[in-house]
Amino acid sequence: MKIECPHCQTDNDIEFAENIACKECEKSFKGFKFIKRNFVSASTALAVGLIGGYKVNGALEEERYPLEVEYAIIDTCVNSSKNIVSMSWYESKREACLCALEETEKSLTYSDYKSNQQQFLLRFKQNAKGCV
Repeated sequence: MKIECPHCQTDNDIEFAENIACKECEKSFKGFKFIKRNFVSASTALAVGLIGGYKVNGALEEERYPLEVEYAIIDTCVNSSKNIVSMSWYESKREACLCALEETEKSLTYSDYKSNQQQFLLRFKQNAKGCV
């Protein structure tokens, strides 16, 4: 086991025994309590956590569109009719629009949406028909 001397801070490789002293200053370790520290393990865990969190965050961000884009899509979908409609019709249309957006987001990333909005509209309309 490695133990740091509490007197001179020198690292000592020791075996368990009754009278242990520092190899440098030769003072006894008697009366001190020592805690084993694993800095490598903690730093490795921290690095893995940071990298893993970054990857997961990136994956989650890619799956959903920004909130303001989602809102604009749903608002346009639901309010595209210029006619006065019943509340139940409005609610069912809203559910169909939400379903269509959810299904479209599964197959088209936000970067796909930005690069080819015609493809998005085609896929959104197809998904809306399936959600009715």
